[in-house]
Order: sequence, then C-alpha cells, then structure tokens
Amino acid sequence: MKKLLIMILTLIMAVAMVSCGGGSSDSGSADDAATISVTIDIDFPDESGVADVDDLSIDVADGSSVLDVLNAYADANEGEIIMDESSSTPYVTSINGVAQTDTAGWVYEVNDEMVMESAGDYTVAAGDKIDWSFESWAESSDD
Repeated sequence: MKKLLIMILTLIMAVAMVSCGGGSSDSGSADDAATISVTIDIDFPDESGVADVDDLSIDVADGSSVLDVLNAYADANEGEIIMDESSSTPYVTSINGVAQTDTAGWVYEVNDEMVMESAGDYTVAAGDKIDWSFESWAESSDD
C-alpha cells in the first residue's frame, strides 16, 4: 500500500511539474518584432506658419513603409495625416493641416532621391532619411 501511495504521489508531482514548466513561450508576437531607426524631415511652406521637422529619429518595425514612418511621427507628436485613398495607390494630401492645392502638394525623397511610388509601398531600411516637402508644380505661362 505504501508503494502504491508513493507511485500515485510521484505521478501527481510529475504531472504538476510538466504543466507548470512545459508551457510554450510567445516568442513570435508582434511586440518582439525587430525595430529600425530612420530619420524624418518635413519642410512646410513658410506661409503655413507650421514649424519644420528637422532630423527627427523615429523607431518603426522592420519592414515599415514611408507612410508607416509618417504615421508614427504623427502618433508621437499629435500630428494629423490625411490620405486620399480613392485610387489603388493612396497618397498623402495633408500633413498637420497643410493640404494639397490644385498647384502644389506633398512629395517625398528617401536618402536624397525622388521616389516614384506610393509612400505606402516603399519599404524603408535602417538609417534611411525621409524628406517630405510641399512642392509647387504650377507652370508659368508665357501669354
């Protein structure tokens, strides 16, 4: 009887140890995703009265887009980003209240090179520098 009692207690302890220590970890969660650091500049038109953003370091998840970086800036600084999502390639129409017009709008460069794809499609890399500027595309007329 004593041997049976010892075997039952041993079995109970073994089951308890397995259930306490054998759990799986959640190492693949989004919180564990690698982050990278990029720099953002935003040049607002002088007449807007909005202060420029110069060399601001932003940490984002690896694999983030230029748009993700801009949204991370806005989230951290109470900014506002407005997008036109009516086409297959959404684009930024307003940053902190400075909105596109018929003759001007927001464009961006990465590492001093003009990028000709949607900010949501361009993936940034660690150390990239993103420059947003409000550019005029009005042509002068020779009437």
